[in-house]
Amino acid sequence: MLRFTLPLLFLAILTSTAFAGTGYQVTSQDGEETVTYMVKFGGGFFFQQHTAYDPESEEFVYLTWEREKESPEPICSIWDHKTGETVDLYKFPNVEHPLPIIPSMDEMKVCPKTGDKDFKSQPLLAYD
Repeated sequence: MLRFTLPLLFLAILTSTAFAGTGYQVTSQDGEETVTYMVKFGGGFFFQQHTAYDPESEEFVYLTWEREKESPEPICSIWDHKTGETVDLYKFPNVEHPLPIIPSMDEMKVCPKTGDKDFKSQPLLAYD
């Protein structure tokens, strides 16, 4: 009986964390060098966040706000001549220039640190 109860309990806990964010380990190639780092997407029970990559500091940055408050508004937008889409830009803490958000791990198609299009990601951390 215990063998069946524990997996069901674990599944119930996982599905009850609807607001949980996820931390991913990304592994990418830069020539012969393997680059590994963590990036977070989503917020927690009490907060939400946007993720972006700052090319000046070469780090992922996060814009966090309380979940019950309105999400930050973009400060400007640009038109992408390759896709014809308008891209919203946000002001991130301790970053000089506004940046576009990366909505999710699935939406990140190129590793910003190496330019690798065949990078691998693995969810390692759930937070709430």
